[in-house]
This record gives sequence, C-alpha cells and structure tokens, in this order.
Amino acid sequence: MKYQTQCNLASWRQAAFCLIFCLIACRASALPPGYSKHTVALNAPPVGLAFDNNGVLYALENAESGNATTIRVIQSDYSFGTDLPIVGDDPSSFYVGGMSYDPVTDSLLITDNSADGRLYSVSKAGVKQTIATGIPAIADVAVRSSGEIFVSTALGDNLGQILMLNRSNGSTTTAATGLDYGAGLAFNASGDLLVLDSDFSTFQGRLHRLPITETTGNLQFDPLELLLDNMQSAAGLIVDSEGDLLSTGSGGLFSLEGSPLAEVSFDTNGNPYQFATAIEFDAGSQAFEPFAGPDGGRLALMADFGFLSQDTFVTFIEPLPPENANFNGDSLVDGTDRAIWEQNFGLADNATRSLGDADGDQDVDGRDFLVWQRQFNVNPTNVLGTTVPEPDSILLLIGGSLLLSQVPRRSRRSQY
Repeated sequence: MKYQTQCNLASWRQAAFCLIFCLIACRASALPPGYSKHTVALNAPPVGLAFDNNGVLYALENAESGNATTIRVIQSDYSFGTDLPIVGDDPSSFYVGGMSYDPVTDSLLITDNSADGRLYSVSKAGVKQTIATGIPAIADVAVRSSGEIFVSTALGDNLGQILMLNRSNGSTTTAATGLDYGAGLAFNASGDLLVLDSDFSTFQGRLHRLPITETTGNLQFDPLELLLDNMQSAAGLIVDSEGDLLSTGSGGLFSLEGSPLAEVSFDTNGNPYQFATAIEFDAGSQAFEPFAGPDGGRLALMADFGFLSQDTFVTFIEPLPPENANFNGDSLVDGTDRAIWEQNFGLADNATRSLGDADGDQDVDGRDFLVWQRQFNVNPTNVLGTTVPEPDSILLLIGGSLLLSQVPRRSRRSQY
C-alpha cells in the first residue's frame, strides 16, 4: 500500500510538471487556444490561393522555371480534384502577384507581374483568358461585392497604385496613388477597400483604407486613410465573416485587433525570419472564433516563405469543436471524467473525447484538464470521493490555473 501511494504521488508530480512545462511551451506558440491546423502537400510552393463559393480551394503552384505551372484543386474534404495546367503569356517566366475568386464569372483571377504585367481569368475547366495587359508590377487582385475588379501595383517609392479594371476591355481607372509596394487587398463589409502596403525603405507594412462611395452605379474614391503603420505583416490580407482582419508577412500570421488597431501574432513557428504570404478565407455559417467548430470557417495560407525555405504545402487553420469534458458520455462532468483524463494523459495523436480530449485537438494534455476544471460541477465530495485534494493534486490545479491565466480566450474585434 505504501508503494502504491508513492507511485500515485509520483504520477501526480509528473502530471504537474507536464502542466508547468505545457505552460512554457504554450506561451511560445502563437496559435490561440481554440484553433487547430494541418497541412495538405503540394508539388511546389503555393504562390496563389483562392476559395470559390463552394469551399473548394484553388492553389496555384510556383513556376520553378519557364511559364508553365499548375493550379491544384483541393475539395472541401481535402481530397484533390483535377489539376488545371496554366501557361503564362510571357514565354520566359510566370511571376504570380496575387490570386482571387471572381464570383461574377465563377472563375479565378491571377496576376502575372512579369514583363508588362497581365491579369488572367482562368475558368474551372482550365481555360485562360488575358483580360488586361500593360500594368507594370501588378500585385494583388480583389473583386468588390458589386463586381468591380481592383488590383494593386508594387512600383516602389510612392509610385504604387490601386487600379480599377474594366472587365470588357482591360482599361484601368486610378483609384489611389502614393503606395510603395502595394500588396494585400480585401474589402470590408461596407465595400471599402483595405490595402496592405510595404514601405520602400524599411519593408514594414502599412494598412490603409480606401473609402468607396457608390452612386447610381458609379464608384467614387476618397483619399487613402492610414489605419496602422510600422507593421511586421506586409504581404496578404483577409477580412473574415465578422469583419476581423488577418494579415501575413515577416513573423507569420497576424490578427489586427482592437481600437486603436494593433498587430497581434496569431500563428508563428517562433522564427523571426518566417515570412507568410498567400492567404485566403472560407467563411462558414458561424463566426471564425475559438471553439466555433467546423462551421466556423477556415483559413488557408502559405505559412513560411523565405529565400532558403518555402512551404510545399498549404496550411489550414480552423476553429476546434466546442470544449466538452464529459468523457464518458453520462452528461456529467465529474471525478470519473478526471480519472479518464489521468489514465490517458500524454496521448499525442488521434485522441478522442472518450479518451480525455476535451478541446478537440487530438491529444490529451494540460489544456484538457483545464476544460474539465472549468466544467466540473463544484462539489468537493465528487472529486474521487474525497473532500480535500491531495497535496500533489493541489499542485496540479495550481499548474493548470497558471496555464489558464497565460492563455485567455479573447475576441478579435477590429471592424475596419
């Protein structure tokens, strides 16, 4: 009996140590609690991404040499559809600046900033049409809810522009000037265009808003309004279904939050030289918030791009299912559920709720204990039949409380 007691105490000490270790490890990871991520392998780095209105992702692979490449079709269940080969007009190269879905024609818009700059439209059958040429340093592309196509240019040193394209003849109207390296474009719920720009000298990001007024079918543009300066992110930009902003650049993926607006790390590998680029968002029926479940939408991005290393896969980030510490399915969160967690603590892969995975991330760790702790029906006699926790149990609870205090769930409200 004495030996068994010592083993139990040792196991509790080990669990407490693991929780405290998890505290340190979780603080180093920028992916907030309530989200998970996984990857889908490609044949080459993804330089353009676009979701259609059915949740199918089109991933344009980098043309390693020459002007021929491939659009990979990734279904909503992450299986592959039929590849779409694509050949650029410039015979020597195909430099992709940006990519977007066009709901007006149910096709893909792709910028090619080689030679004189072109905008292509590619059907879902892989048929390419050149709809605009002669746009030097063409970068990103976005479609307004009213159907107009906008592109940015990356000419540098106050020469970058925002242009509106005529679909029928490819002519352009200048909507804004004074950018350096115009990068990410995204429309907010009001129909204003948000522009992520990179500074010519420092390469730090600047977020602008281009106010747009629609009158009798015509669009009027006010001067650019600076929303945030000196940003790490200066590449891609999306607006989620609630109007929250996420951006990519040096350091990975960022959430742009609060008032005044601030840049908060959302996902990084801890390397300051990580450089995320292409990003797209697929809205669900629920908000893209922690533990919103599979209906909360999903992000797709190229999470780590650099001169020495480039992802040859797409990274997907999705909200985890709602937390639930009722592991045995009896509608009660009690000591029996804690015993299940204890028995399976340390499982790292393919864990299920019945094995103690409360937060849906397929492992059994300190976070799952914290869910149990929050949901436990507070009654001292329910904790393994004792009224006073053992000393090592107290240590575990303290370690869990410290962990919880370091990873608060927050709402990402920006509304720009």
